[in-house]
Amino acid sequence: MSELQLKTKEAGYAIASLGDLRDFEGKIFVKDVVETTGVEISFGSLSEGQCVPFNHKHKQNEEVYIIVKGKGVFTLDGKDYEVASGDVIRIAPEVVRTNRNTGKGVFSYICIQSKAGSLEQYTMTDGIILQ
Repeated sequence: MSELQLKTKEAGYAIASLGDLRDFEGKIFVKDVVETTGVEISFGSLSEGQCVPFNHKHKQNEEVYIIVKGKGVFTLDGKDYEVASGDVIRIAPEVVRTNRNTGKGVFSYICIQSKAGSLEQYTMTDGIILQ
């Protein structure tokens, strides 16, 4: 299993590394290492034929999965959807979900969780350009 290593931490920011993501295997949550306050990010991978061993949903967090490597299937409210590297999946809190690796080699993804409906601004309205 890969490990998230804190590289530096200062007031207002932190930098950590998993190393080369092409070699990542396992499940790592980012929150505790970089001390996020408004989002949870995790890196996950499944070996050939492996699946998440449970169905789940959330109380208030939506999830966005970014498929980094391989092929798999997401089961969302009982329906199967094939996904592959480059796909992005958004899942509302109440949707029952699980996923599995259906390809050759490792199936890896990044999962971003945040409270559904909490995004009040985005880059174009929240960013402040300083010159």
